[in-house]
Amino acid sequence: MGGLTTSLLAGLDALDASQAALTATSNNIANSNTAGYTREVAQMSENPEELSGGAVSGGGVSLDGIESVRDELLNLQIQQQTSLQSSADTESASLQSIQTLFSSTGQDIASTLSAFSSSLVQLSANPSDAATQESVLTAGQNLAQSFNSTASGLTSAQTAADQQVTTTVAQINSLTQQIAQLNAQLSPSVMSQQNGGTIEDQRDALVQQLSTLVGISVTQSSDGEVITTGNGTPLVMGGQSYNLQTTTGSDGFQQVLDSNGNNITSDISGGQLGGAIQIRDQVIPGFLHSLNTLASQFATAFNAAQAQGYDSSGSTGQAFFSIPSGTAGAAAGISVAITSGSQIAVSSDGSSGSNGNVANLSAALSNALPSGQSAANAYAGLVYQVGSAASNASDTSTALGQNILQLTNQQSSESGVDIDEETTNLIRYQTAYEAAARIVSTIQALSTVTLDMGSTQSY
Repeated sequence: MGGLTTSLLAGLDALDASQAALTATSNNIANSNTAGYTREVAQMSENPEELSGGAVSGGGVSLDGIESVRDELLNLQIQQQTSLQSSADTESASLQSIQTLFSSTGQDIASTLSAFSSSLVQLSANPSDAATQESVLTAGQNLAQSFNSTASGLTSAQTAADQQVTTTVAQINSLTQQIAQLNAQLSPSVMSQQNGGTIEDQRDALVQQLSTLVGISVTQSSDGEVITTGNGTPLVMGGQSYNLQTTTGSDGFQQVLDSNGNNITSDISGGQLGGAIQIRDQVIPGFLHSLNTLASQFATAFNAAQAQGYDSSGSTGQAFFSIPSGTAGAAAGISVAITSGSQIAVSSDGSSGSNGNVANLSAALSNALPSGQSAANAYAGLVYQVGSAASNASDTSTALGQNILQLTNQQSSESGVDIDEETTNLIRYQTAYEAAARIVSTIQALSTVTLDMGSTQSY
């Protein structure tokens, strides 16, 4: 009987294992089109056999559990690439908006600078004509307004990026709290009672979303995943999440603090948060500095040319442009200081009809400024910087997208559901189940025969 019992138990173990494998396979097929689903497989191991007194005991198969097929290295690579692409996308979106400020619309700096230069040419031909003098004044005002509007547009883009910092931090905190809750559900004590594949899929989806918001590092521990920012600031440790904070800095922009109140703004990279901070603190300030430098140097040079001549009343030319002291804020603050075209210093000697100083005024537009370039060339260089930055961000996003596609395809080949493969497994496990059932039915029949032996009456 011991031998039959051993065989019966082996058959029952095989039934349980085959049924579990059939269940996992059926679940795979059912979720073949479910986004984020990870293929499940039944894990089995051989039970040891023991030989004692000529009798064999033990043996059979043990069902160790149902496991999801995951490649953690691939997951990490996809998360890292996604974070970099999201940062590039954030920068690209902002730069595309900024590019419109430098487009040729007739009101941009290049157009108004050219119009201002043309008005001076006309003034040189008609130095005493009041209407021509007023046209120069109007052209100067248009140029100043172009500087103002461009600076205002850059500042608005900077403010938008700053607002995105606050919004993104709130989203990060929401996701890390959810991930911590799922980590708790995946604790060893809980996992011993259930299959955690579904919960792991949910957590993976949330971690993927988190990687679009900020650059992260993910490691595994006995308590679940440990997630930190790229610089090591903890976000999730097992079942505990650590919220980021924001506070207004001395520059008026939002600063990011860790859960202990330490300022980590400059250490953040990747994701929408890293992209927004990069645009706000590095890219736009660089454009504004170039624009302010141009406004300040051009206005200073033109005012110096004004001072070399005399206006229609014979007075020494006064400053044509008003600009803030220092370079900062020059583009936003530049304006025309004179109120009448007659105040333009046209004459070089104070005599009526003289146009000698117009050449000096025009030279202020064509000659090299302290930056080493003329006003038009300096502005063209700024336009190139903006276009190049936008193009680079877009190209980076495209390249990263290709990397992510390749990694995702590789992940799908390993963790995704292949209907043909699952159909083959279904037949294989079905056959194994039927064979195990045959073992049980055979042992039951043999047991019945054995029990009936000696009880049959002889006639």
